[in-house]
Amino acid sequence: MTFTVLSYQFLPNIIFILAVLGILLIILRRLPEAAASDNSAVKEPPVELRLLDKGLPAAAASKLRALLEFWLKKIWNFALEAKDLKPSAAAGYRIKKIFGNRFAPAKPAVSAPASTEEVRNEQYFLNIIKKDPRNLANYDALGRFYLERNNAEDARDIYEYLTEHDAANADYHARLAFCYYQIKNLDKTIEHYQKSLALDSSQPNRYYNLGLVLESLGRFEEAAQELDQAIALEPHNIKYYISLSGTLAALGEIDEAREILQTAKNIDPLNTSIDKKLQKISAMKR
Repeated sequence: MTFTVLSYQFLPNIIFILAVLGILLIILRRLPEAAASDNSAVKEPPVELRLLDKGLPAAAASKLRALLEFWLKKIWNFALEAKDLKPSAAAGYRIKKIFGNRFAPAKPAVSAPASTEEVRNEQYFLNIIKKDPRNLANYDALGRFYLERNNAEDARDIYEYLTEHDAANADYHARLAFCYYQIKNLDKTIEHYQKSLALDSSQPNRYYNLGLVLESLGRFEEAAQELDQAIALEPHNIKYYISLSGTLAALGEIDEAREILQTAKNIDPLNTSIDKKLQKISAMKR
């Protein structure tokens, strides 16, 4: 009699738990199929997946996964309360193996490294990111670490990720442009320098870099405009004048090229590079 009463008391709870677990199992089984379907539509893996290869967590976590984890925890706690049991070591291990240690207390945010005086390696920055994955400044620190070591491809992945999550940051676009320049993708270089300057037009060196890339592609008129902007912002930088003179000469504007060089000569009379450039321009005119 007692067994029958207990069965009636626990049977609805057991049925409810099994039903919800069945639904979760179906959803979890379909997640890899959905991911495979999404990946098949693109030629190159999304930047998030390329970063996951390094063990980096995504800053924007999946809402669906978070929701599933939340309800899994609720169901697990409900089952324990209904049976008045404590979680066994085996069950706890299985849950951690599938979902990771997602139920641990949140750790305090860790700020980006303040100085670069200490010797640091890649793993140092990876650990910083894992402790505080939503702090984009930590990703930027890793990206700059890669750039300092001429690792343009890994740096590109970092700055693609950053420009996706903070598209209004001009510095991220400029660094991504430099990454693309290093790997010889000049169209992307131009695109991101232009985006950077649209967000912050006060950086003369970015106009200069953009001008050089345009000139290398034979787009001399556009290059001259960018170099003009660089000179307007930093009128005492001799290399801007020398580059602009070469661009104007390529356009056949020899007199204008000489005037630019003469202006540079007035700024820095002892600069022998200007003298050599003037001689070359004069020879072209004859």
